[in-house]
Amino acid sequence: MDKDDYRSQIEDKVIVDCYDDEEISNAWDCYMTERLCGSFPAKIVCKNPKIPVDEVVTVKDNLHQFDEIGTIFWKKSDAYTIDYLEVQWNNEEFDIDINDLEALDKNNDTLEAIKYWNYWITEF
Repeated sequence: MDKDDYRSQIEDKVIVDCYDDEEISNAWDCYMTERLCGSFPAKIVCKNPKIPVDEVVTVKDNLHQFDEIGTIFWKKSDAYTIDYLEVQWNNEEFDIDINDLEALDKNNDTLEAIKYWNYWITEF
């Protein structure tokens, strides 16, 4: 999928009918909460002080975190940020930024959500 396709898909699936920053933030919150429920495998793709690149981790069911503190927050700097996801690696738990993960799940919703988010945060 090229950049224009990603942009179009995000506009059609995530931020459709959003008119301001708060609506966009809420739309992302709903979209990610629906798609990142349940545990799934992921690979570390960015240098991280806790877990080496290319290691496979298990992203834990983070739905409770989304309910308690919200997934995405709008900042006045015109940037979005996402909470860290809790992962398990070598019988330990870590908080890892979603941008440092590549989903290995066969669930298309999970893969799509992470790809869209990573595109949104870097390109939109």
